Amino acid sequence: MIRSGIITYIIIVLACLSPNMATSVHAQNWIYRYTHIGNQKFHKGQTDKAEQYYLRLLKEAPNNSRAMFNLADAYLAKGDVRGADSLYNKVTQIETNPQVRSMAWHNRGYISQRAALQSREQEQQLLRTAIEQYKQALRLEPHSDRTRYNLALCQKQLKESTNNKQQNKQQQKQQQQQKNKQNEQQQQQQQKKNNSNKQQDKQQTEQYMNLARQAERRALEKLKQHQPRQRSKDKNW
Repeated sequence: MIRSGIITYIIIVLACLSPNMATSVHAQNWIYRYTHIGNQKFHKGQTDKAEQYYLRLLKEAPNNSRAMFNLADAYLAKGDVRGADSLYNKVTQIETNPQVRSMAWHNRGYISQRAALQSREQEQQLLRTAIEQYKQALRLEPHSDRTRYNLALCQKQLKESTNNKQQNKQQQKQQQQQKNKQNEQQQQQQQKKNNSNKQQDKQQTEQYMNLARQAERRALEKLKQHQPRQRSKDKNW
């Protein structure tokens, strides 16, 4: 199955028992029947009904790793990523078949890689996790073309993400430097304007003081001109 270029494994047909189950013919028939019906429902897009059959299998056989795998596929198809990843993780721990374990690791890598495409903050961390999960899958199944393809794509995405992050940091640094320079220029211009205003205020204040002093002198001169005259003490008779 291909989503945004990433490939995942969907549904394996269970015609055999896991090592953790009884090996009676009746048990084999019962498991095959429920698995077959669940798979049919799944391929018809009836994931809810398929889920019910896989859950009934696990209720009777809790350690059936193949039923876990199929149920995880159903969860993944419904968008329950956490539930799917949890079940795939259990499959990697209890399944003895290297191919099935590899497929579970592959699908865990798929989940991490898909999550990276939707989260810029955790993108690189999720891509590194996906790379390690794909590598785990390849250790168990070295000839898997699907896993090699996804691994190469994931490594490419991580490289591009790293380069983009570095470029963004450089751009942000340049933008911040430009902003600081503009702020500095604005501050200098504002300081010049403030100094100019202060100078103008000082000149205007001096002009007002000069006018006041001139007005005061003119007032004193007028007062002197109109000083009352003293009456003569000499007798005129």
